Amino acid sequence: MKTVEEVLSAFETASLKAGLARNTRKTYAPIIAEFVGLLKAGKITGVQDYLDHLSSVKKLSSNSVWHALNPLKFLYEKVIEKEFGQFDLPKRNRSKPMRSVLSMTDVLRMLEIMPRVPRLQAGILAGAGLRIESDMLTLRLKDIHLSERVITIYEAKGNKSRALKMPEFLVPDIELQISACRRQWEKDRMRGIICPHPEQSLMRKLGKRTFGSLPWYWLFPSQKVHGTERWYSSDKRLVSALREAAETLNITQRVNPHALRHSYATGLLRDGVDVRVIQEQMGHTSLETTEIYLHTAGLKTVASPLDTAARIVQFQKPA
Repeated sequence: MKTVEEVLSAFETASLKAGLARNTRKTYAPIIAEFVGLLKAGKITGVQDYLDHLSSVKKLSSNSVWHALNPLKFLYEKVIEKEFGQFDLPKRNRSKPMRSVLSMTDVLRMLEIMPRVPRLQAGILAGAGLRIESDMLTLRLKDIHLSERVITIYEAKGNKSRALKMPEFLVPDIELQISACRRQWEKDRMRGIICPHPEQSLMRKLGKRTFGSLPWYWLFPSQKVHGTERWYSSDKRLVSALREAAETLNITQRVNPHALRHSYATGLLRDGVDVRVIQEQMGHTSLETTEIYLHTAGLKTVASPLDTAARIVQFQKPA
């Protein structure tokens, strides 16, 4: 049997050939590595054993066990070219999760006290509903259309592309960020530093010179350089700034980058935007995913019967 490293190398080749998105590859790789590692160690004999291991030994939820299925299916059918078969799986939990949602008032209060770059990142998430890594952090200058007030997302989750309205509120910060990027790009150009693409086939097709040009420069470049490559920044600075702002303002809801995206979708629903339009803006494949936000958005129009009765009788709380 091949080593884990050899299998992962073969997986990387097959996944690029199949056109799997970068985030999908990042999700699949550790599952495949764990499966092959356990198989080589003799702790499991095959897929069914591995799924049972996830459920009984690692105590993962039924949904997490199901999530391991697609990486293994890809491994068998596209990498080692064997029939995948049928397996016994725990019953899936089909309940719809409740999303952590912030009011736009609280979002604005946090933005007021955040440093410029994480403020812009948080504003893009809350004001345009982008995903943090596959959408926002991987933005390049060519994706920002200031004159049209449009942000374009290319081949994000599910290889979907979409155009989003740029919040007018963010334009001054975006202009400042583009100016800062231009200054950094000029320094990088002198040193031969490029902003690469994860797809090597695209790198070969367009050439390294393209990825050293200003349009292909990251909107949020990393401060670190690896050889002659500068990738995009991580979310650490944003997560830290959000946490500090929430603590300073005593905001009790769960605050993280994804909550800002949820707040955008909920805000659109409350403003009466059609759910199918929101589906397109969020980049959801299924309308069912978008409808999760109806749970919270609908509460705005619901009055508690206790409040109604209290107003009618003009109830006064005892001192």
